Amino acid sequence: MRSLALLLFVAGTLPMAFVRPIIGLLLWMMFSYLNPHRLTWGFAVDFPWVFITAGATLVALLAHPGERQAPPMKPIVVLMTLFLGWITLSTFQATVPDAAFTRYEQFLKMMTMAYVTLMLVIDRQRLDWVIWTIVASFGFWGFKGGLFTLLTGGNYHVMGPESSFFTDNNIFALIMCMTLPLMRYVQLQVQHRWLRLGLWLLMGLTAVSIVGTYSRGGLLALAVTATMLIWKSRRRAMLILVAPVAALALASFMPPQYFHRMHTIDKYHQDASAQGRIESWKFATHVALAHPLVGGGMEVWSSHDMWRRYGPEGAVPGRAIHSIFFEVLGEQGFVGLGLFLASLLAGYLGLGRVRRRARAGPTEAWWLADLASMMQVSLIAYIAAGALLPMPYIDLLYQLFALIAVMQLLTEKVGVSEVLAQPESTPGRRPPRPRRPRTPKQRHGGDGVRNTQDLPHW
Repeated sequence: MRSLALLLFVAGTLPMAFVRPIIGLLLWMMFSYLNPHRLTWGFAVDFPWVFITAGATLVALLAHPGERQAPPMKPIVVLMTLFLGWITLSTFQATVPDAAFTRYEQFLKMMTMAYVTLMLVIDRQRLDWVIWTIVASFGFWGFKGGLFTLLTGGNYHVMGPESSFFTDNNIFALIMCMTLPLMRYVQLQVQHRWLRLGLWLLMGLTAVSIVGTYSRGGLLALAVTATMLIWKSRRRAMLILVAPVAALALASFMPPQYFHRMHTIDKYHQDASAQGRIESWKFATHVALAHPLVGGGMEVWSSHDMWRRYGPEGAVPGRAIHSIFFEVLGEQGFVGLGLFLASLLAGYLGLGRVRRRARAGPTEAWWLADLASMMQVSLIAYIAAGALLPMPYIDLLYQLFALIAVMQLLTEKVGVSEVLAQPESTPGRRPPRPRRPRTPKQRHGGDGVRNTQDLPHW
């Protein structure tokens, strides 16, 4: 029944994608992030939904030139393109060719949809549609995971949907940490009271789901995300009040085995998993030193021969490189790592410029400042969690890069410009009240003497 319902839904919405390509992009995101087919049985589970929705979107994109724009060549787009080019080069020099080309094909498809996002998201409405789709898709699993943790007393690990890119509990925690700030952006924009309350509940359960993963890296990333969220958010008073109380309540709720696992963080030298991560970092460093330009290519860690040559003594071969930075270093060399780090830095600084320029501009552009602040938190969450996870090539990161370039273009379109003479407004501070225009007589008290009661005030 679920399979049939999903089929009928796609049959009814996919034809609209051939008229409005943005609908095809949203459908692709739904199947990539929400994974509704993983909640069905029968033929729908393994049906190529992602391929079909992506193909329909590309066809519609070519057929409707009026629905797209040229990709804005912002620094983040240039760096993203250079990184893709460098990975292409390293793949042809890969030490494990078959595995490398398979992984490269997946990454190329992912990047193609990032460029599609660049071309189709041309205004605020479409940008909000994309953000809402991300929040709703990952939020479903955050809600489900948080509720599962509460109902089971925290005695079981929360995992992502089966056969998805975030099935693993650690990667699930990373994705939820990246999504939390986007939930906060949506909450800041909605006007309906009950919808705002519902988003508070969603954010709370998503945070609970991160704790329920039993991921030590996820817990550290959640702490960083919560701190940055409070710092970067408007109306932060509620966050400051709620966050410590919620943390204490959750800590009293979780079972003893949870704290036993978390206490191993400061005893990493005795933990086999932590030692395995360190061994993989040493392996990646040795590979990069031996192949400094292009590294060992994608999936170099899967080669037992490479582990015997470059792994530390006694290391278990075939272990994935558990760090976005060390994985890029080992697979793409020092140049590839430089491009990856430059992309992250360009994204963060570009968002900072959007934030400043939007706040210095008209009130119609202030939503851009909110979104820029929250996306900065998403990038920090990715870096904090990814430092211990092998996820440098995930869909969400490169789609966020594309959205950053779109936001920079929208900032220019609405005509806002950075006003250096005006200080950046403080988050949560009310905008200055507009003053009524006054006559010369009112300005000077009627006798040519300036009236101090009429001095400008905020």
